[in-house]
Amino acid sequence: MDLFIDRDALARGLARVQGIVERRGTHPVLSHVLLRARDGSLRVTATDTEVAYIGDIAANVEKAGEIAVDAAHFFQVVRTLPDATVRLVMGAGSRLEVTSGRAFFRLPGTAAEEYPALPAFDGRGSVTVSEGELLRLVEQTAFAVSTDDSRSGFNGADIKQIEHVDGARMRFIATNGHRLAVASSSFEGDLAVTPRMLVPRKALAVMKKLLDAEESSVELAFGDGAMRLTRGGETFWFRMLDGDFPAWEQLPRGGKQKAVVLKDELTSTLRRVAILVQDKVRAVKFAFTDDELQIQVHNVDRGEVKEALPIEFEGEPITIGFNVKYLAEMVGALKGDKVQLSMAHPLGPCEVSDPDSDDAFFIIMPMRLD
Repeated sequence: MDLFIDRDALARGLARVQGIVERRGTHPVLSHVLLRARDGSLRVTATDTEVAYIGDIAANVEKAGEIAVDAAHFFQVVRTLPDATVRLVMGAGSRLEVTSGRAFFRLPGTAAEEYPALPAFDGRGSVTVSEGELLRLVEQTAFAVSTDDSRSGFNGADIKQIEHVDGARMRFIATNGHRLAVASSSFEGDLAVTPRMLVPRKALAVMKKLLDAEESSVELAFGDGAMRLTRGGETFWFRMLDGDFPAWEQLPRGGKQKAVVLKDELTSTLRRVAILVQDKVRAVKFAFTDDELQIQVHNVDRGEVKEALPIEFEGEPITIGFNVKYLAEMVGALKGDKVQLSMAHPLGPCEVSDPDSDDAFFIIMPMRLD
């Protein structure tokens, strides 16, 4: 292998794989990235067997070849190189020689044959969606996925096609049993997701990191137990989880008590109040009246905080307890300037939404106040 490549383009490609490769796994080769030079490009491949990345970077290839090198070390080297052009040569003994300006590195590598082959993908249908919209779907649901992998059905996001007044929509939904996040977007194509397949937490985290809020299109394809995302010259493969997403459609939504508050004001208040919340099981008191929301926490060890916010309110006054972290994440995921909270009674679910959009809504279960 002998090639010349742009340093910044190579650094961007290597940055993509840093959240995928295993740093301390039982298989050392999974901490490596596979480099394959051919036909005017360098193909970068990385996998941890659950997520895989393939990206093609334009290069002036003098001699084809392939080698696997430690992804983290190679990335650290590339992003500090002095010259805009980098030469990569596969030397003797599976060594990768890196030259840029006056800098020269010789990095230990592994034979490409030892790198695990990526599984075949049997796509049954694909959809095209705006990259920015897909990023929104991920951002508005990923935080609600359970972090307990033993809870089958709760540890991944469900994807379904739903009907909307504007046509078919792709819906992402996630829950940990205490909160629920639902977001949808228009799409084009055939959404053919295998039943009982959920998008795992790591796949959502990778998508959140790689996607941009752009109008360019990306393709999502679904196969037997896997999902593939294609954008430009990059392809991501995700292994999906097998599990039944919990039934949620009968969960009560909304209520006669409705409060509308400015998002920025509520966000700032929740951030301040959270300082005195010692643990996640402690409820924060929310008292809604005709024109005011009073949020209060009393902690024997840390002190007391009380703050009032102006609101637009319909219905009878109500006092309810919430997990402040859960509520703050929901409010932060909304894209509008206002937040609407709809409640039926102090121990019933509360719906959190943007009063000016139906693209997403959240449901949070209340907590008993001490």
